[in-house]
Order: sequence, then C-alpha cells, then structure tokens
Amino acid sequence: MNRFTSALHHAQDKVTEIGAKAMLAAVNATGKAMNTKLGRAALVLPAAVSFCTVSVSAEGADAQGMIDAIMGVLGPGVIALGSLVAVVGGIQTGVGFKDDNADGKTRGFQTLIGGAIIAAVGAIIPSSLSLGG
Repeated sequence: MNRFTSALHHAQDKVTEIGAKAMLAAVNATGKAMNTKLGRAALVLPAAVSFCTVSVSAEGADAQGMIDAIMGVLGPGVIALGSLVAVVGGIQTGVGFKDDNADGKTRGFQTLIGGAIIAAVGAIIPSSLSLGG
C-alpha cells in the first residue's frame, strides 16, 4: 500500500509541475501579446464585450428600462475603471516624487485627476440619465 501511495503522490507532483509550467507559459504568452496593439485588442476587446452584455425582456420593455439596465451594468464598471486609473496615477505621482522627475509628477497628477473624473462620471450619470419619463 505504501508503494501505491508513493506512486500517487509522485503522479500528483508531476501533474502540479506540468500545470505550473503551462500556467507560466500562458502568462508569458499573454504578457508578450499585451506588448502589441493587436495583442491588447485581441485580449481586452472580448472581455469588454462580454462585460457589456445585458439581457432585457422584450415583453413590456420600454426605453427607460433598457437604459436603466445598461447603466446598472456599466455604472459599477466605469466607477471601478476610474478608481483603477486613479490608483495608477497615484503610483505614477509617487514614482515621480521618488525620482524627483517633474514630468513624472505632472503625468501622475493628470492620470490621478482623470481617474477621479471617470469614477465621478460613472457615479453621477446613471442616476441622472432619464428620457423624461
């Protein structure tokens, strides 16, 4: 029984090792693809489209209901995107201060403010958008 357990553990270790190598290869390939415009579009566009899918029933659906459903899906995503951009801007600003780089500080502040504006628009627009109904 001990040989069987040993063989089973050895097989599990091999499968784990193969899986780790495959995952590393996939991450490396994704990283290389993200360095090109076509690669970024090929990886990001399908994810963005899948996040934007909204199912609305045709029965009794009015325009305002469809807009509310779309904004219900997109609103939190826009807020999250703006927050992420603001965090990146904060990091850029910090690196600019660390390196005493005026251009890096300026770009960091611009990115930080841009992210805050995107997040604010994502928070304000869904509640204020109306078709007059």
